[in-house]
Amino acid sequence: MRGRIALAGALVCLWLTLGCGTDEGVLATVGDDTVELVVFQEHLTAATGEAWQGVTAPVASRLLDQFIDQEVVVAASRGGEVIVPVEPGARSARVRLLLDDLCGPPSPPPAEVVEAEVTAAQAVPRPARASVRQMLLETQEDAEAARQQLDEGTDFVELSRMVSRAPNADGGGELGILTQGGLSENLDEVIFALQEGEISAPVPGPSGYHIFQVLEVVAAGPPPREEVEPDVLRRLGEIAAREHAAECVQRLANEVGVNVIDNRLWFNYQGRYAEEIHAS
Repeated sequence: MRGRIALAGALVCLWLTLGCGTDEGVLATVGDDTVELVVFQEHLTAATGEAWQGVTAPVASRLLDQFIDQEVVVAASRGGEVIVPVEPGARSARVRLLLDDLCGPPSPPPAEVVEAEVTAAQAVPRPARASVRQMLLETQEDAEAARQQLDEGTDFVELSRMVSRAPNADGGGELGILTQGGLSENLDEVIFALQEGEISAPVPGPSGYHIFQVLEVVAAGPPPREEVEPDVLRRLGEIAAREHAAECVQRLANEVGVNVIDNRLWFNYQGRYAEEIHAS
């Protein structure tokens, strides 16, 4: 009798499991959709470049949060069938487009915040900078001969192309913008002692003898507004975009509902979806 009861109980349990749609392979439900455990494991491997079993709990938790965020956006976008790529980079790009459609652009940063950030950036002085050319000669005699030709009016760029051993000789020896304090001490002192248009005497270095020409000097001091404001606007815009996206995803999660079945995870999940979110 007891054997029959046990068998009947097992059959009922099996029927309930199948009939109620319980699936041990399901990691989470997002709205009416399910997230398969194996799909997230494959995503984890693709995103980290290592086997999913070896990914640490903090990294796995963060990536699961991001994966569920994306599933929330997809679930909230159900007007027609939404197809999202599997590859992590393409998946993120597609979800960003969906998120833009759902949430719109973030508000621009307040003018007073921009002004405060620009003022703070201008309060930090910058070291002097110089636009510089060089030529590199093998011996001191070669360098002094080249310097003599420059004194006689030979064009620096043309002479550099003819005699310089530097890798950038074909380009006239252009070094771009150099910052004071960013070179070895002896080169730093020589270059930043020159005025615009001046040419240095030969300077010994590890690879030979250098001759420098300074094309432009920007004195040390506070940076101008036109230089710092674009960087401030970009940085504040990125912050606003991240905050706007996070707020929007949270609102969408509250609308569709999220339940992560953490006892099916192989790591200690400490993410944002640890508590079930009931659909509003």
